[in-house]
Amino acid sequence: MTPASASPAPLPPAGLTWGIKRSFMEYISGLPDGAVSAGGGATVTASGEFCFANAGSEYDPATGTGVLRFHGDVRVAGHHGMMFVRLLDPWVEFTAGHGVLSISTGDGGGTDRSDVGTLRTAAPRNMEGSLVWERVEVAVSQAGSDLFDGQYADGQAMDPLIIRVPA
Repeated sequence: MTPASASPAPLPPAGLTWGIKRSFMEYISGLPDGAVSAGGGATVTASGEFCFANAGSEYDPATGTGVLRFHGDVRVAGHHGMMFVRLLDPWVEFTAGHGVLSISTGDGGGTDRSDVGTLRTAAPRNMEGSLVWERVEVAVSQAGSDLFDGQYADGQAMDPLIIRVPA
């Protein structure tokens, strides 16, 4: 009798997939006026994470450096407009040994960026013609802490993210 072979793990969705922080999203869903929207290239996955579409990259696998660009507009709101978080057109910039997740502030045609968090990364896996980073740890930055009205301190862990771009 031959053992059944394990089927390969399915590829993650193309783009950048991030749940932000599960406890934050659960809090929003419990608010009477909690609202979440995704558009402009961002979608919500079956598991409730946000997936931002690929928008080009300049990444060098040999050096592990470069920029991955994504587009989409995720908005989270509550407390009668007193709480509003917008994640617009995220980018990931890799330098030696780490990455920075940033978003557009919406003020300069996409060239205006604000850091949201730092990433602890490893080399991506080459899977079926794609570069894939799985379960990338995200720690909120000071600017990211400000984005969340100080609810998460500089350095606090957020949900991990997944990136899949063409190789």
